[in-house]
Amino acid sequence: MSSLELESALADLRSTNKEVRAHASASLSGMGKTAVPPLLTLLNDTNWVIRYRAAEALGAIGDVQVVESLIALTTDEKDHVRYMAAKSLGKMQDPRIPPILIGLLTDDHPYTRRIAAEGLARSGSDLAKTPLMQALEQEPDPDVKNAIRTALSQIMS
Repeated sequence: MSSLELESALADLRSTNKEVRAHASASLSGMGKTAVPPLLTLLNDTNWVIRYRAAEALGAIGDVQVVESLIALTTDEKDHVRYMAAKSLGKMQDPRIPPILIGLLTDDHPYTRRIAAEGLARSGSDLAKTPLMQALEQEPDPDVKNAIRTALSQIMS
């Protein structure tokens, strides 16, 4: 990918059109590690949509060097950003990730809790068993409960 294509995709992340932003995120993901430095910068953008799309692209790239930056986003004020940070982390294998996803099992928003459970299922981490069982007892949302049950089933098998 050329630097012009990189700059164009980065500019498109700021589009008011949701489809253009999604396409830009996919394009940046396809650029691989070349896109990582500018995407890391965008994680600090004041616009939550930009942070969300940057986290999405970084998750698709899957470079474990970005784990700490994505972990920082799990405390973002915007629930959508926390969700995407959890989703992106859940795609990666790194020992720093399961404790973070465990913490997100108590997030205010059910979709963040659900994606955290799904990420823990992919991790296969034994650390997640007890927290998932506790979360299952306390979880009011049926979709999240199903995700937790699935995670427990995968981890215990």
